[in-house]
Amino acid sequence: MRISSSAASAGQQRSTTYAARGRRGLVVAAATVALAAPAAHAEDGFDVESTSRYVLQAEKEVVRATMTITVRNERPSVRTGSYIQYFYLPSMTIPVPAEAAQLRAVSNGSPLSVTQEPTKDPSTALATIRFPSNLLYGQSRTITVSFVLKGKKPRSKNQTRVGPGYATFAVYGRGDAGQNTVEVVLPASMSFDATTDAFDDGKGGKTVTYTATPDTGDSGFWAVVSARDLDISRTTTVELGDQEVEVLAFSDDERWLQFVASRMKAGVPVLEELVGTPWPGGLTTVREDLSANVRGYDGWFDSSENSIVIGERLDPELLYHELLHAWASPTSFEARWLYEGIAQYLAARAVATQGDEPARRKPVSATSKQAVQLNTWGDMGGRVQTTDGYGYPASHRAMEALLGGMDDETRSTVLAAAVARQSAYAVSGETRLTAVRTDWRRFLDLVQVLGHADGAPQTMSTWVLTPKERKLLQDRRRALADYEEVDDADGEWVPPFEVREAMTDWEFDEAQQALTQVADLGPVVIEVQDAAQRHDMELPQSVVALYQDAESAAALDDLSDTLPRAATAVDAVGTADAAATESRNPVAALGALVLGIDDKAAEAGDLLAEGDLDGATTAAGAASDAADRSTLVGGGLLAGGLALLAGSALLGRALLRGRARRRRARADAAPVAPAALDSTDPDPVDAAREETSDATNDEAQPR
Repeated sequence: MRISSSAASAGQQRSTTYAARGRRGLVVAAATVALAAPAAHAEDGFDVESTSRYVLQAEKEVVRATMTITVRNERPSVRTGSYIQYFYLPSMTIPVPAEAAQLRAVSNGSPLSVTQEPTKDPSTALATIRFPSNLLYGQSRTITVSFVLKGKKPRSKNQTRVGPGYATFAVYGRGDAGQNTVEVVLPASMSFDATTDAFDDGKGGKTVTYTATPDTGDSGFWAVVSARDLDISRTTTVELGDQEVEVLAFSDDERWLQFVASRMKAGVPVLEELVGTPWPGGLTTVREDLSANVRGYDGWFDSSENSIVIGERLDPELLYHELLHAWASPTSFEARWLYEGIAQYLAARAVATQGDEPARRKPVSATSKQAVQLNTWGDMGGRVQTTDGYGYPASHRAMEALLGGMDDETRSTVLAAAVARQSAYAVSGETRLTAVRTDWRRFLDLVQVLGHADGAPQTMSTWVLTPKERKLLQDRRRALADYEEVDDADGEWVPPFEVREAMTDWEFDEAQQALTQVADLGPVVIEVQDAAQRHDMELPQSVVALYQDAESAAALDDLSDTLPRAATAVDAVGTADAAATESRNPVAALGALVLGIDDKAAEAGDLLAEGDLDGATTAAGAASDAADRSTLVGGGLLAGGLALLAGSALLGRALLRGRARRRRARADAAPVAPAALDSTDPDPVDAAREETSDATNDEAQPR
């Protein structure tokens, strides 16, 4: 007898081949189906139908699982010459959670032998179920496997969790395509998430059953599900600015609650300084929830619900990353790499600022096989993508290269403008160039123009741009060089709006035409600024706007005439103001008051502020002329005033003499009073009156 063995279907079963001896029976050897091998399925001669049901009993904090598996051997023996090859199945192996308790297998009412052994994954074990007899061709067997799950504490290596108000556990279905059903039964109060979209929306009343009937491959169906009841939580409130944010932890995880609350209070002020703007709000809750993990992420910021969802890890960098999405989000930024790169870069800086060690980043290369241009890296529905393993670290590398060379103040200025969707070419307070969202072009302008990062285009080419987008940088480089030349020539001002709008929109042909129109205006712009500086005068916004707000080709053409007139008007108004100030000595001040010099100078300033250049020049000239005459006019008024004062004195003396004559006349007409009987001295009052009357009469006599 010659014996030979061969493996079929990648180890699903072994076949043993023997030479036939007449019509006598044959001796056969056994084989098993292992987890590492593909599942038994019809193509290999074993048909498997399976229904797996996982019921969460929230009040008991356990999950009860029941798997009903029917296996049928549909692979006949094969005769080759004098040899016959038989296929049979003596046992099967399925994965179960490592903490599965009360693990049992029953077939035809009888218990089966079940052994369990660990795997490299601390959350998973292998259960081997042995049949009481080999499953030969044409035979079938139905097996019911049951077990109970009790979860581990938060942050255990084993990732199965079943606690008050939450649960996370793996589910497995063993059947072939079209013959595999997995059901998860939860209380209606609990939300449901899974690592796959294969589950339906759920049906039921007090309990809801979520069902998946996937078109499984060789390995069957495997997923991790998460359930959460937010009414069963440990909570606290954190004040961020003038907003209250509720923090919700698992009710048995006080450590997480204290960690998140304290880090939010300490970290948000650091983030505000890094971003350059105050906390923007838009967040109402931060909750501990493993639903983010089952979708492949460590956490997320859900702008539709104004909530942050993160797992149980005590990770300050992860928390700061999600908090930063209040500033850097798809609402403000067009490309995923922008808001994720900013969040990662600043979260690491915030952690370092607080004395902690930032997480080590996965080393990536822009030339690796996994590399994609970051402008093509998108979010395809809230689940982890195959490109995410490259996209996240590459975004961090790109952002570090773009922002890393700036000082803190410059970096904050750039980021604040990016969050506000501003243009690098806008002036303070200008809103006309604000975009709906900041795209990669606007961000590049902010980094290079405001941040003075000359290497930014090369960084973008390496990590971000597609070949088509790289071609745009050539025209931009030429236009930006011409723009900077004009901007250097016009001093403290920025080029006209027509230029800045075209640069913002990357319409470089239009920008070049506009730049050509204003290329020779630098000297006259400086002349306007110098006129104001000579007179220590702040230029009215209307004058600055003549240049900076010019928004058409016709307006640019007019500047060659308007700017010289503006320089003349500014100089005239400044001269008038100075003349009015100098008219403050007593003599000139009298003339200035009469001539209304202050009013004339103020009128000239008002006309300039209104943009009436010619009117301002004329009014300023009148004020200056009046100031020249103020001393002469004041002197004349002062001389005339002295003469008037002397005449007033003579008139006063005449009036006094008239009064004296009237007093004397009254005295002469009065009767003589009798003398005192016992005194020969005159009465002192009468004596004084007499003396006064005599003096007055002497004065009143004609000379």
